[in-house]
Amino acid sequence: MSNSNADSTHPPPPPPQPSLTSLPDDIILRCLVLVPRIYHLNISWVSKHLRSLVRSPELNVLRSTLPKTKSSLHVCFEEHSTFHWFTLTTTTEEYGFVLNPTPFPSHPNYGSSTVVSVGSKIFFIGRSKEPSTDLWILDTRTGNMTQGPSMSVPRVHLQAAAGVIDGKIYVLGGRKFDAEVQVEVFDPESETWELAGAEIVRKIPWSGASVLEGKVYMVEYGETNVYNPREGGGQRMVNMASQRLSEDDGSKVTFTDMAYHVCVVKDVLFALFSQTGLMWFDTKLNVWRNVVGRDGKELVISRVRAMSEYDGRLAVFTYIIPADRLRNLNAVDMKRKVECMLVSLDRAGEKICGTIDWSGIVATVPVRFKPQHCLAVSE
Repeated sequence: MSNSNADSTHPPPPPPQPSLTSLPDDIILRCLVLVPRIYHLNISWVSKHLRSLVRSPELNVLRSTLPKTKSSLHVCFEEHSTFHWFTLTTTTEEYGFVLNPTPFPSHPNYGSSTVVSVGSKIFFIGRSKEPSTDLWILDTRTGNMTQGPSMSVPRVHLQAAAGVIDGKIYVLGGRKFDAEVQVEVFDPESETWELAGAEIVRKIPWSGASVLEGKVYMVEYGETNVYNPREGGGQRMVNMASQRLSEDDGSKVTFTDMAYHVCVVKDVLFALFSQTGLMWFDTKLNVWRNVVGRDGKELVISRVRAMSEYDGRLAVFTYIIPADRLRNLNAVDMKRKVECMLVSLDRAGEKICGTIDWSGIVATVPVRFKPQHCLAVSE
C-alpha cells in the first residue's frame, strides 16, 4: 500500500530528450553546414564528437556544394590623380593571392566620392571638394562607367555616409554638420531616387559606413551612430558615445579614437581604430570589444592601409618598405610591397577570436600609390 502511494506522489522521470549527437553523423553534418562558421568554435566546445565533425573534411566538402555568390575584391590606388584598379584573385588551391590590373576606364570620381557596391556594380556618390548631386556607376563586368540620375541634395563625400539595405542605397549627410539633411534612397533596379526623411549626421564619418542587421552604422570620432530605416514613426537615428568593454572586469569606458576602416564580416561589425586597434561591436551591450587571438591576447594588426570583407574573412592590406630603402624615402623609383592578410573570425564564448590564415606579398607598387577604395563585388 505504501509502495503504491509512493509511486503516485513520485511519478517516474520523463524519458531523456533526444540530442543532436544521438543522430547519425551525416544528418549532424547537414545541420552543421547551415551554421555560420563564426560559431564553429563554440560548437567544438560542446563535445569531442562535435569538435571532430566541425573540423572534418566531410563538412568542408558538404559546404562546397552549397550555392553561394562568388565575389571579387577590388582595390583602387591613386597616383597624382591617376587611378589604378587591381583585383585580388586566387592563384592556387592554397592561400596564394596576387593583385592583377583590371581594365577600368579612368574617371575623376574614383577618388572623390562616397563608394558602395551592389552586385557587380560600384556606385560613386557626390564629390569631395564641393557639394555635388553626381552619381556614377561602374560595371565591373564590362568596365563601362555611366552617369546615373542625380540626387536631390548636393553632397560632399567626406561628410556623407552610404549603406546598402535590401539592395537599395541609403545616403545620409553630406552637408553642414549638426544640420538636418534629407536621406535619399537609390533603387539600382529602377534607377530612381526617393526621399526618406531628414536626419543629422553629427560628425565626419571618415571611415565610411557599414550595414548590419538592416541598419547603417557610422563609426565616427567618439561616437557610434546607427540609422534604422524601419523604425517607422520612432527615432531612426540613434547617437551613442563610443564605449569599450574592459575584458578584465567587464566595466565600460568611454573612449575617443578615430576609426579608419570599417566593415561587416559574418554579421559582425569590425573597425580598426588608430590607437585601440582591431575591435568588434557588441550589439547586445552597445560596446566595442577587442578582437583576440587564439591565446586570448589582443590580436595586433598594424600599418593597415585598406580593409574589407572577402569570402567570409577579413582581408587586410598593409605597406612594407624594404629595409635597404628606408634611408632614401624620397627616391623617384621607391617601391612599396603590399602585404595581404586573410583573417578568419570565430566566436569563442562571448569573445571573437581572429586567426591569420594566410599572409603574403601580393604586389609591389610605387611609393606614390595611395589606396582609395577596397570593396568586394559579386561576379
